[in-house]
Amino acid sequence: MSTQRAALRRTAEPIPGELNSPTAKLVYLYLDTTGRSTVDEMQQSLNVPKLALFSVLGSLSESGLVECDGDCYAAS
Repeated sequence: MSTQRAALRRTAEPIPGELNSPTAKLVYLYLDTTGRSTVDEMQQSLNVPKLALFSVLGSLSESGLVECDGDCYAAS
């Protein structure tokens, strides 16, 4: 296993159990591992349409799992 992969496994938190949607899990895990990201960055990296990202990010924000600071999002 590469050093980078081992580091990611040690620092990433478990995915919260209340996340049922595969897209929500993907977005949460992405933010948890990258620290913070804009919607444009997430769209490019995850290949998820912006409309879907905004919907998922809204749900994650409402449940307190994601915070928004201007145009950047981060896992709480």
